[in-house]
Amino acid sequence: MTRSPPAPAPRRPAAPCRATVALALAVLAWLAPSLARAADTLRIAASRAPVSLPLYVAQQRGYFEDEHLDVTIIDCIRGTRCLRMLLDDKADLATSSEMPVVLQAFAHGDVTIVATMAQASDNLKLIVRKASGVTRGEQLDGRKVGVIAGTASQYLLETHLLTVGVDPQHVTMVPLEAEETVAALQSGRIDAVAVWEPYGYAALHGPDAVGNRLPLAGGYIESYNLVGRRSQLPRQDDALARLLRAIDRAEQFIRADPAAAQAILREQLKLDQHFVDWVWGGLGFRLSLDQALLTTMEGEVRWAQREGHVPEGARPNVLTLIHPGSLKSIKPAAVGTGG
Repeated sequence: MTRSPPAPAPRRPAAPCRATVALALAVLAWLAPSLARAADTLRIAASRAPVSLPLYVAQQRGYFEDEHLDVTIIDCIRGTRCLRMLLDDKADLATSSEMPVVLQAFAHGDVTIVATMAQASDNLKLIVRKASGVTRGEQLDGRKVGVIAGTASQYLLETHLLTVGVDPQHVTMVPLEAEETVAALQSGRIDAVAVWEPYGYAALHGPDAVGNRLPLAGGYIESYNLVGRRSQLPRQDDALARLLRAIDRAEQFIRADPAAAQAILREQLKLDQHFVDWVWGGLGFRLSLDQALLTTMEGEVRWAQREGHVPEGARPNVLTLIHPGSLKSIKPAAVGTGG
């Protein structure tokens, strides 16, 4: 009986050579950061101003990239415009002082502060036209004063008037955009305005300087905040934590090497060193969410209702305007709101 030859044993697949394995690992290592960045894209509507410096530093020095984030910074002027971009889904996050957040809360409960990035003790200035003859705050009674509605400058202006004994109702408030303030002073359309930098600097410096500065009553310190939408935060929390870690790293760099940080600011905003020196001493860069922020917002809520800037009715709870979880996850000591 003739036997069939035994079937050949199945061949084992050839083991990949070391060079092939090394090449595959190298390709994966090269692709992984790109894939992570593509999955974690963030658009930030940020005021084109010195208070945005931590964002500029983090982007220029690659701190966002180190956290596998692809961050696009969208320039805007004034916090209310930045918030509008956030609410219109043209940005994932926005930057703003606390005042626009408070006013927005009366109409839209979705906005919430993720972290304070900077504080400014001298960003807002009360400027009077030289030709007006005004040398004291009391003399603004009956005058035309520019107001940028819905901003910290409006709050500061009206609380200052009340402090020096002038009823804001006795002042002709002229609605303006920040970009219009210097020209309005030059033309005589207004006698005074409360405005932020760089418009204050432009009115006070140069051969054609049109304004003089008046001292402001009180010790108001403006907070500059990263703001998100409460409804979107659960899916953003991991990316937000990494974003805040990059910003914290940028702020450490600013404190450790202010000259290099100032160079980034000059390049980003096309500024001269004289202006940077003018504003630098009034800026503080440190991530936080503290009790002082809540206290300030509570005062702004009362002011907005008392002065009739919002409809009568229930006040927003300022605790709902704070989202401490992301900051607490990377820097617990920076959160002191009790939230």
